[in-house]
Amino acid sequence: MQITEDWLLSIQDENGLTRGQQMLLDIWKGRQYFVGYGFLPDQVAVFLEGCKGYRKMPEYVKYLNE
Repeated sequence: MQITEDWLLSIQDENGLTRGQQMLLDIWKGRQYFVGYGFLPDQVAVFLEGCKGYRKMPEYVKYLNE
């Protein structure tokens, strides 16, 4: 999937990209995830779309860090 301004806006909520979305884009595009910097694998793009607005850590995940 090509990274476009419209796509980036569509995966954000009113607070912008989540920290996880930013980190994943950094990994795949080396901090160059702005418009015009190429493509992402479709699976990664779909995952990023699914993360829109997801800012809470589930309780069962919190206990894994202890």
